[in-house]
Amino acid sequence: MEHLDFEPYFESDANKYYDSKYIVTILENILGNKLDDIKNEINNTQIVVTKGQITEYLEKKLEEEDPELKKRIQKRKLDSQKSIKNRKNNFEDEKDEGISFKNYGPLTDKEMKELSQVFVDDLAIIKYQFDPYTLEYFKRYSNIVRNKALLLISIIEKIGNRDCMSIQDLISELDIQLDENGNVLKEDIIRLITPTVYNISALNEKITEANDLSTYLTFKISKHSLYRGGFSESEIYPSKSLQIKKLDYDYIKGNVPLSNNQKAELKDQQRRSMKKMVKMLLDW
Repeated sequence: MEHLDFEPYFESDANKYYDSKYIVTILENILGNKLDDIKNEINNTQIVVTKGQITEYLEKKLEEEDPELKKRIQKRKLDSQKSIKNRKNNFEDEKDEGISFKNYGPLTDKEMKELSQVFVDDLAIIKYQFDPYTLEYFKRYSNIVRNKALLLISIIEKIGNRDCMSIQDLISELDIQLDENGNVLKEDIIRLITPTVYNISALNEKITEANDLSTYLTFKISKHSLYRGGFSESEIYPSKSLQIKKLDYDYIKGNVPLSNNQKAELKDQQRRSMKKMVKMLLDW
């Protein structure tokens, strides 16, 4: 998402109060649509591609781009099935004859070459394989940013209509400042609109990516690959919260930035905690 320029919407740099309707007007202007249409578009933007379509597409691309690889993989599967059957028969024969093992000797040059080809093929075929978790990832990610966008729009809409009783807890939690007439601070207009636009943009980007079948040729993700890489699932998805009250997390674009008051309070908490820690160390 490009940086949002709010300068044209305000008459000065001062952090003054503006008519509550202005927050809706600015959002509609930035997105080029009316609020109801924006909400409908968010709700209607969905992932429509299916596992079957993706698998069929990848199989077709394999046939088009590397038919010899497909033939080798298919042949190997048949050979593997025959080998399993033969090993089972051999095991039964050896058991009856009291043989504990068979000395097959060192690999021949031909067998070494075949093993090398197997290694190369195993790497090449990954491009045409599909793990269902990849599609699940896109669905979960898009649902998170969709819900955040809709909740933020609901807050903006209620502020714009001066109907804030039902969201009073949220307004307090996010430290949104309204005056006695329901007007809203410039700083808070920016704090609410910026993550709203970001989440809508992230939603559209993920939906477009997910519905493009070519995505699944290059984008691969599985739970096994996550755990193997030392990641947890929570690390690859956006936070479901509108705001994380930690100074170190104020950079997250899809969240409502901390207000100056919130930052000051958190810094004060840090100072008090540090003093307590120092006192404990000195008393120890």
